[in-house]
Amino acid sequence: MVMDTYANRLIDALGGSTKVATLINAPLSTVHSWRRIGIPKSRLDHVKLAAKAARLRVDWDNPPPSRREVAPTQQGAAA
Repeated sequence: MVMDTYANRLIDALGGSTKVATLINAPLSTVHSWRRIGIPKSRLDHVKLAAKAARLRVDWDNPPPSRREVAPTQQGAAA
């Protein structure tokens, strides 16, 4: 399964799929699907506004690595 790295990083930086879904009053399945397909621009704008209202701080241009990303040292061991 191909994952959207930016979406994963951003969702995790905001506290995870459940927290983002609650934050924007959207179904969990919708937010979870963004991990795979990416966050649509209109929804990203909504997430930004909701995060600002909730006083959540995140680097929108460069969110920290997601816990779902495989560390480089583990890639070689998994092969």
